[in-house]
Amino acid sequence: MRRFLFVLLGMVVMMIGGCQTAPVKHYAIQAEVISVDVPKKMVTVKHGEIPGLMPAMTMNYLVADEKQIEALKPGDKISADLVVGENVGHLEKIVLGEKAAPTPVPKASTTE
Repeated sequence: MRRFLFVLLGMVVMMIGGCQTAPVKHYAIQAEVISVDVPKKMVTVKHGEIPGLMPAMTMNYLVADEKQIEALKPGDKISADLVVGENVGHLEKIVLGEKAAPTPVPKASTTE
């Protein structure tokens, strides 16, 4: 009986050890917003190289809190924290750095 309890205790310890999540890494990024999909909690951004992770590219990212992207528009410049785990990645701490330049409205032509 005692041996059974030790084996059971060892299995529990191994299970608890196996349940630990892999550590995540954080990368500061600077990016330009390409598109925003608030209902899907998704933003597409064009970012520069992220040293130690990936080259410059345009990519879709999930966001931790969709409220952080509600006011974003294409062309806005942002900074954010890219959180990368074993099989997941998302953006947090999104900060608007520069609003996109407004699109000029064409003037009506007047012909007489």
